[in-house]
Amino acid sequence: MIRMYAKFSQNHPWLHVLLLLLSAMVFFASTFMLLVEEQIMFGIGLLSLCFPLFLFAKASDYRRKFLSHQ
Repeated sequence: MIRMYAKFSQNHPWLHVLLLLLSAMVFFASTFMLLVEEQIMFGIGLLSLCFPLFLFAKASDYRRKFLSHQ
């Protein structure tokens, strides 16, 4: 899955940037709502970002190591 996303991000850089921006917006909105509303329910938004951030980091590492030489 990491290799597939690394190739996807290389072939479709604008969609990758869009996904990064969407993740950042979810992070900021969840953090803001968590601070303003003081309800732990909004922490789910922060927890939901664990997998995409892991995927972005591992795909970036894979892309730097293996796909930049082609």
